[in-house]
Amino acid sequence: MSAKTSPSPPYPLNPLIKDKLDPEYVEFYNKYIINNQQVHYQPVSASRSSGTLIPGGGKLLPVGKTEDLEIKRRESSGPDVTVRCFTPTGTKPANGWPVMIYFHGGGWVLGNINTENTVCTNLCARAECVVISVDYRLAPEDPWPAAVHDAWEAVLWAQAEGHSLLGLDLGKIAIGGSSAGGNLAAVMTHKALERGAPTFRKQIHVVPVMDNTATTANNSSYRAYEFTAALPAEKMLWYRKHYLPREADWAHPEASPAFYQDDWSKLPSALVVVAELDVLRAEGEEYARKLREAGVDVQLQVTKGMPHPFLAMDGVLTAGRKVLSAMCEALQAVF
Repeated sequence: MSAKTSPSPPYPLNPLIKDKLDPEYVEFYNKYIINNQQVHYQPVSASRSSGTLIPGGGKLLPVGKTEDLEIKRRESSGPDVTVRCFTPTGTKPANGWPVMIYFHGGGWVLGNINTENTVCTNLCARAECVVISVDYRLAPEDPWPAAVHDAWEAVLWAQAEGHSLLGLDLGKIAIGGSSAGGNLAAVMTHKALERGAPTFRKQIHVVPVMDNTATTANNSSYRAYEFTAALPAEKMLWYRKHYLPREADWAHPEASPAFYQDDWSKLPSALVVVAELDVLRAEGEEYARKLREAGVDVQLQVTKGMPHPFLAMDGVLTAGRKVLSAMCEALQAVF
């Protein structure tokens, strides 16, 4: 859609979805989101400069130390990769800190290293682990597979230098992310399986993109929730076409991890969280099913009444706070 023909705010909730949404979300949306310009109706640069990506986030929790580091590449070409490392308060365990490598959401187009600081500080403080948040490159300037390369460089760096620089226990590594970040985290588990290291204790994917071939023609959630709040099908395809401009790449496993043909039985135990009213729901459920059928321990949560971005709205949504707690508990159980 061109800028001239794009609809303008306000954007009332679609009547097909409004009554299915949790009242907490509806109330907040009608007060604070309805008049915000939709990102797929304006230039990328405008969305990046408009402030908070998703309103309604909670407060950061105190941690012992936060530091940004520039890491050198080992396998791919490009600029140094920035990572933000959150270290807990208190005394480091005898064998070192457990670590969670985390990737933010934003459709591989929006978001940055600040986007999910609330999530990262919660994981750090409540699961008592170091959290490494990765500032991967974004499309359209750097389309796929740039983000995959950056994510893997962060994994390699944590494995090679994490013990000496951050005091990590490399026997206790988890990986995860939300939305596009969940996609990258899933790809990392398969790449690590292919390489034989590292061995992840847990994978956590919240509203992840697992199938970049999904459309209203072939996917039940895209059809059912085509006009849902926050991430309608049109908007998801806008993100995809920036990240994956060549349709021939959509089914590549490093873009659509649901299509990996490796030994899924050797993948780490998983927490997969989907939103009931999200176009991405079916592919998240399918990914969890494939893990479970391979014998992997999987906890699948379908968050009732929620659209896609509820985790980032933990300051105003009970569902966001509950899933954030579930993430912390999943890490506590393996660390």
